[in-house]
Amino acid sequence: MNELIGKRLLYVEDDEATRDVMARFLRNRAGKIYLAASGEEGIEKSREIRPHIVIADLIMPGISGLEMIKAIKEDQKDCRVLITSTISEVNTVINAMDIGIDYYIIKPIDTEELVIKLEKMARTIDESHKGHKNCLMMDQQSRLGVIEEGIRREFIRIMKSRLGKGPQDMKLLFFEDTMEIIVVDAYTSMEKTIAENRKNQTVVEQYRKVYYESIAKELEESIGIVLGASARLLSVRADSQKKMDKILLTIF
Repeated sequence: MNELIGKRLLYVEDDEATRDVMARFLRNRAGKIYLAASGEEGIEKSREIRPHIVIADLIMPGISGLEMIKAIKEDQKDCRVLITSTISEVNTVINAMDIGIDYYIIKPIDTEELVIKLEKMARTIDESHKGHKNCLMMDQQSRLGVIEEGIRREFIRIMKSRLGKGPQDMKLLFFEDTMEIIVVDAYTSMEKTIAENRKNQTVVEQYRKVYYESIAKELEESIGIVLGASARLLSVRADSQKKMDKILLTIF
């Protein structure tokens, strides 16, 4: 399943036993797997991780699978969707195909059929990216230096407005639909003093993560303006010993 390497899959299923079994199956065959136990949680997770593919149960307590997919599609139109349903629910799925469902599978799930359909969805994602790999492709590659400088300027501006200082150095790494910002020595004097005691390093690192989460919205908006696209914070890793932070964002 090479097509699924690097793809983010969100699996939404309210039955814990089914969710655990399928999660183990998917982890052995795909890229990153994220789980949700309800439609509400599925919507929240999709906003956080921007999945390439959503696999969802049709009937769940609270928000149904179809209601959840509709909400996700309004926010992320290019997300691929596979619905799992019982035989009695097929007509409901067919009548709702216009909301953007790519495939459906009848429960109990045939894993071979699931693999085939996931691969097909992954291929359509790759094919669409050949023509336009969002903000980092083709015409914007020639502007990469301008983009990097713009992001660096905005990042330093935000840091100085909050902490009173910017980083000693910054590096930007661009991938197909993600960007990693490596920040070197943006720690305050107090943080450095506290981190001198190894017992306190975890506390400092946790504070750094909370700090980036607090500026996430401003950071996303500023980077989005520079890129001419949308950006979403995915994760933060802080290393107080090396005085280095790594911020991963998805671009869409």
